Amino acid sequence: MNYDKKMLEGWAGMMTWEEYLTKEGAFNNVSKEVWQFIEQKYFRVIKCRIEHCKKLLREYDDWHICYTLAELNDRGNLDDSAEYLYKRPVRYWCIKTIRRNPRHAPTWALLAEAYIWIAALGGENKEMPKMTTEINEQDIAVDIERERSSNRRNPTLFFTKKAIKCLERAIEINHQEKYIHRLREFYGLRAEESEGNKT
Repeated sequence: MNYDKKMLEGWAGMMTWEEYLTKEGAFNNVSKEVWQFIEQKYFRVIKCRIEHCKKLLREYDDWHICYTLAELNDRGNLDDSAEYLYKRPVRYWCIKTIRRNPRHAPTWALLAEAYIWIAALGGENKEMPKMTTEINEQDIAVDIERERSSNRRNPTLFFTKKAIKCLERAIEINHQEKYIHRLREFYGLRAEESEGNKT
């Protein structure tokens, strides 16, 4: 297999699910069947690229491949399983990347986003939570029925703190404005959650 680093960079920066659906016109009052067709087309591409990268990794032990796998898994279908919903493959490939290249700021930032996502879900679980989704022309709203079955007293605060640590590490490496802005948001979320604990 040929190792095309430029191709992997393109895959790591490919459109997100929401960007793709917007580009393909899925938010323009299309039928449920058309929506699903567009969505499944996107997820098929993701799965093929993940498989390609895994094969590539067998021949080339390179952190770029691990990072691409983290990014691709971040774009995977959250409805597929609890594994995807709780971003376990994303975290796995981020940690693999960090072990090979601890100075790659985008990996730390991606790991931070995975942790803040879990915080938003109210912590991690082995099973899929009950969710309802409402889609309109401007937004996708997801309501999650949270079950606090975690052993941690406040899993939201726990994962928010993990996200903050990762993003602070990204900023140490690369002082980008987008990381700094996002970190301020994380600090706000931590403050809200800490305040909620007091009441």
